Amino acid sequence: MGYDIYGMNPKVNKVYPDKYNEIMNKYGKDGWLDWSKEIPEDVKEEYFELKDNYEEDNPGSYFRNNVWWWRPLWSYVCNICEDFMTHDEMDAGCSNSGFKIPEEIALKIAKKLSEEIGNGNVDKIALEHETKRLQEKAHNKEVRKELNKISEACKKEYGEDVVPANYPEPYNTQWNECYAKEIWSANYPFSKENVENFAKFCIESGGFSIC
Repeated sequence: MGYDIYGMNPKVNKVYPDKYNEIMNKYGKDGWLDWSKEIPEDVKEEYFELKDNYEEDNPGSYFRNNVWWWRPLWSYVCNICEDFMTHDEMDAGCSNSGFKIPEEIALKIAKKLSEEIGNGNVDKIALEHETKRLQEKAHNKEVRKELNKISEACKKEYGEDVVPANYPEPYNTQWNECYAKEIWSANYPFSKENVENFAKFCIESGGFSIC
């Protein structure tokens, strides 16, 4: 699962080359490849390469994070921008509803993020976040070792096909109590580069929708 963020009126620094238009004229439909058609593999590869190049040249057109990267980023945005963002705008980042953030707000977000990058706060937050996350990952590694021991003991007694949800006692209770010790925030990274890329997107997006 991920979040696709589309610029509503992105700044166009470089247009698609003729080759992209040729591919779309032959295999496209409504601005996308028509997957009902038989499209040669080399054409697919060229299409995605051209699209990636376009998005790199025009950072306001599209921004994507998987759910693990997006949640810490958006949480940070909300924390530093709560004085001018509405509750609906902040909540929009928690779903794929297509909610639209107007250009005025997008530019304010970009400005605030740029300030945070410039004054070193992003570096500080990223270091603190990742230091804590590495500790949590080490903790989770030990939890997984214990889970494996419980699983091995249960399967030795009841067979290889038994799954955690169906573990007989006392293994079911042991598994659930151990599993509850896992720290899920260990899966959510935060980096300065991701903040920089999102700030660049916001500046050139012309407002954006969260899908």
